Amino acid sequence: MSANPLISVVVPVYNVEQYLQQCVESVLRQTYRHLEIILVDDGSTDSSGEMCDRLAGQDDRIRVVHKRNAGLGMARNSGLDVAKGEFVMFLDSDDFVDTRMVEELYAQLEKTGADTSYCGYAEYYDENNVRPRPAAYNNRTFRDSDIIDHVLLEMIAGKPETDREALLSMSTCFALFSMGVIRKHDVRFPSEREFISEDVIFDIAYLQHAVCVTYIDKPLYFYRYTNNASLTHSFDEGFLERQKKQYSRMDEDLKKICDTDAYRMRLDRYFLGRVRHFIGMVVSHGRVYKDYDAYAAVKHIINDQDVRTVIARYPYRRNPFQLKMMNMCIAHRWTLAAILLVSLKRLKKNRRF
Repeated sequence: MSANPLISVVVPVYNVEQYLQQCVESVLRQTYRHLEIILVDDGSTDSSGEMCDRLAGQDDRIRVVHKRNAGLGMARNSGLDVAKGEFVMFLDSDDFVDTRMVEELYAQLEKTGADTSYCGYAEYYDENNVRPRPAAYNNRTFRDSDIIDHVLLEMIAGKPETDREALLSMSTCFALFSMGVIRKHDVRFPSEREFISEDVIFDIAYLQHAVCVTYIDKPLYFYRYTNNASLTHSFDEGFLERQKKQYSRMDEDLKKICDTDAYRMRLDRYFLGRVRHFIGMVVSHGRVYKDYDAYAAVKHIINDQDVRTVIARYPYRRNPFQLKMMNMCIAHRWTLAAILLVSLKRLKKNRRF
C-alpha cells in the first residue's frame, strides 16, 4: 500500500439535479484530499449532465463520463473502467458523506493492513431527522475464510433464530474497496434491470478474493430517504420474478465458494424476507398485477412454486415471534392472516412517525 494513494470516488448520476450539488460538495470537502471524483452521467434528461460538466470546471479532481442510460450497475462499471485509484468508493448521487469518511476508512486500512474497510451509515430524512445506523462491528478485522463466515454471510441474512434479518448491510456505498482486487478478478456489477440487488452480486464476487476486511462502526454515509423517485420507493410488479432470478444467481455464486450447509438457511431467509417485503408492497398499493386485487395478489405470491419450495424446508419455527408468525402464514397459505399482520405492522410503524 503506497503512502497517500489516489482514491477514486465513483458517482453514478441520473436525474438528480435537486441533490447533486450537495453530493459532490460532500466529496470535495473530504479531509483526505488525494481523490479523483468520477461523475458518470447515465443519460440524464434533466440538467444533471450539465451540472456535472460545470462542477468539473470548478475542481480538476472531477472527471465526467457521459453515457447512454443503462442503470446504476452499468454506470458504476463505467466508472471502474476509467478509475486510476488504488482504492475506490461508490456514492449514490442523491446521498452525501461525512467530510472525514475517506480519511477514516483509509486510516483503518493503514492500521490493520486490510484491503477493504467498511463503516456505518445514517438514514437521512431531513436535517431534523437523521437516524444513525452504526455498523455491527467496530475495529474488527477478518481474514481469509472468516471474511465469508463473518462478513459475506452476515450481509445476506442472519441465522433463523437471530432478531435481525441481516447483521451487516450489503450496500457497496459504505466501504473502500481495493482496485487491485477488482482489476485482478474483473469484479463488476450486474444490471439492476436484470437482478434486483446489484450490490450483493458484487459483494459475493469481491469478498471471495479479499484477503483482509476491517470495520469501523461510525455512520459516515448519509442515505437519503426523501427522494421519492428512487427505485426503492416505487412499486415493481415484476419484483417477485426478479427476486427468484436473484436467488438463483446468488445460489449459483455461493456454492462455488462455500458448502451449501453454510449458506442455505441464510439465503432462504433472505429470499423469504423479499417475499414478505413484496406482500407488504402489494398491501400498500392494493395490487400486484392489473387484474388482481390485494387478496388475490397475496394469495398468488404465497402459492408461487418457488416460494412453496423454500418455505417447506426453511426452519421458520426457530425465528423470533413476529417473523415466525408471518412465515407461518406463508407456510400454511393463510392469506388473510398475512394481510392483517402486514397491515398491523404498517400501522405500528406509522404511529412511530
